[in-house]
Amino acid sequence: MKVIKTIFDDCLVVEPTQRNDERCDMALLYSHEGEMKEIFHGFTLTEQRFYRMRKHAFFGIHKGPPRLVCIIAGKGLDYVVDLRKDSPTYKQYQTIELSGDAPKIVFIPSGFGHAFLSLAEGTIEAFGMDLDAPFERSGPVNYKSPGIDLKLPVSDVILADYDRDAAMLE
Repeated sequence: MKVIKTIFDDCLVVEPTQRNDERCDMALLYSHEGEMKEIFHGFTLTEQRFYRMRKHAFFGIHKGPPRLVCIIAGKGLDYVVDLRKDSPTYKQYQTIELSGDAPKIVFIPSGFGHAFLSLAEGTIEAFGMDLDAPFERSGPVNYKSPGIDLKLPVSDVILADYDRDAAMLE
């Protein structure tokens, strides 16, 4: 496992430990012991979800518990938004391209927003959360909020009503 990028000093993009042989390709996405626990600041996986998405499905900005995100198949853009009001990078975002062909794990601690845009039909995202960690609960944040104004590379996004109608961040 290797940290390949740090975002806003706290979010990490990690190249997982991999093993490839004649049977399969394997990438270790999470282990509750050893190096991973340390790299992910004590993260404990308490809930795991998988999403199979349509091309251009957009999941708007959500703040919540610490999360691990990885693409199993397909590709997409992961957005990390700094929602810490006392941060010098408040309302800034960074984008990470994720692909099932080159596994990367994004670690997003609490205090940050997360959004995702699928760029291929059938993209599969593994999304794990640490619901035991302290975090501020909040609803979705409008991706067009002043100061954030997330830029999407496509215009024909598929967006849920609760993301489309999300409150603007002041």
